[in-house]
Amino acid sequence: MSGARPTAGKRNLQQQKREKAQAKVARKAARRAADPETTLVPVDATEGELIEQLANLHRAAEAGTVSAQEFEERREHLRKQFEQIEGLNQ
Repeated sequence: MSGARPTAGKRNLQQQKREKAQAKVARKAARRAADPETTLVPVDATEGELIEQLANLHRAAEAGTVSAQEFEERREHLRKQFEQIEGLNQ
């Protein structure tokens, strides 16, 4: 006698993962389409440089040399650049 095939369970898990990833992509696309503020910002740095800029921004905020409002604005600008780079890599 043989038991349940383990590959069927694996196949189901893989299908669930694919469906979840597709749903995530669809949600992200819908969010971008629904957000009128989503504009392309010029990406003038590599991903590594953006990470370094973000780290420097956090250090400046911790040191108190950057106001909370400026921190949020600069962080949002960096986030948009990251999203553009991510979109290019997909």
